[in-house]
Amino acid sequence: MKKRGQVTFFVAAGILLLGGFILLAILRDTGTSKLEPEIENVRIDDTNIRNFVQSCVDKTAKDAVFYLGFIGGNLKADAFPNFYSFDTSYRIPYYYHEGKPFILTEQEFNELVLAKYMNENLRECTNGFRAFKNTRIVDSNPKTAVELSDNEAVFNVIYPVSINRAFSSRNIDKNYVTEVKVRLKDIIAIARHIVDDETENDRYIHWDYLTDVSNRNYNITAYTHDDNTIIYRIIDLENEIDDEPYIFQWANRINLAK
Repeated sequence: MKKRGQVTFFVAAGILLLGGFILLAILRDTGTSKLEPEIENVRIDDTNIRNFVQSCVDKTAKDAVFYLGFIGGNLKADAFPNFYSFDTSYRIPYYYHEGKPFILTEQEFNELVLAKYMNENLRECTNGFRAFKNTRIVDSNPKTAVELSDNEAVFNVIYPVSINRAFSSRNIDKNYVTEVKVRLKDIIAIARHIVDDETENDRYIHWDYLTDVSNRNYNITAYTHDDNTIIYRIIDLENEIDDEPYIFQWANRINLAK
């Protein structure tokens, strides 16, 4: 039975790897335009501007969660020291590397990856408010706090924006909230359990635990990609982001020096 389960894991892994490449290619082709708000020739008032900003907050939060799961983030400074590269443009982080764990705590995932992504990319989405012509709109850098619940990632964003006309300036409400439906809190806990197990014994894939995880409505796979690297991939079967399955993956590199 165990050999049959291993074969199933490896077959599914190959299919998912191909799907992963396709998914990344689609997202790269669409870029930021997939969810980018389009506002032209609209009345310039607080409601329109806030709706525009909210749409950017929603989009950027989804991107933050996606990139965390798929490639360990997409930040100006990486949150992880080591990556496994499939090719020159596609890599995933090592959570465990030759005897040392590098997986972040839940708080670090929130602050160093998710919140940081929002802070770095929200203003790229609003794009200087060029969609609102003939009105001077001034913004400042956002500040973000992220919390994970059992079923969602909640982004609380403070983003100061003011409308300037003639000699007057009016600040609009700077507080924004958005929620991304994903079991990221549980997925991080699963990844930590696997890393902890391999810290104790990195010569063994704990198939029994992976089977237990799959019974919680996840598709989880593990396979070796070279002599000493194990690729783990989790798909949340209960949630999607923009009609795409949520994928969370990382690499563990065993210690050949033992």
